[in-house]
Amino acid sequence: MKLLFVCTGNICRSPMAEGLVNNICIENNYKNIYCDSAGLFNYHIGSPPDNRAIEISKKYNVEISNLRARKITGKDFDKFDLIIGMDKGHITHLKKFNIKNNNIKLYLDFTKKFKNQDVLDPYYGSIMDFEKTFQLIKIGAKAIVEKFKY
Repeated sequence: MKLLFVCTGNICRSPMAEGLVNNICIENNYKNIYCDSAGLFNYHIGSPPDNRAIEISKKYNVEISNLRARKITGKDFDKFDLIIGMDKGHITHLKKFNIKNNNIKLYLDFTKKFKNQDVLDPYYGSIMDFEKTFQLIKIGAKAIVEKFKY
């Protein structure tokens, strides 16, 4: 299963999701999930994740400092089985980008408790906002891996 996580600039939420899902897969030796991340906009192309995202991820042994921001392309809709937006605004943009719409999902819709809810953007917040966002992304990552591990 090829998954693409998408947020606004690809420096906060989507790289944390990519790192967490990859980490869970490595820890459990699941080899059938491949993931990447991208941004809707070209604000940060080529940049590493936000330092606060790197710091919080590292605190939980998730390495994301090697990731680099990129913008989603039309080819991604063919390359990936699912395009997963971190909030409803991302879903709206993604559906405009891809007329098929059949492979676009909201990140937290894979969970039982947080269906139809957004992963809020911590960019303009504090390190504590990044912590809260990371914990919510972790819940989603576990649910996503559980769904697609085989």
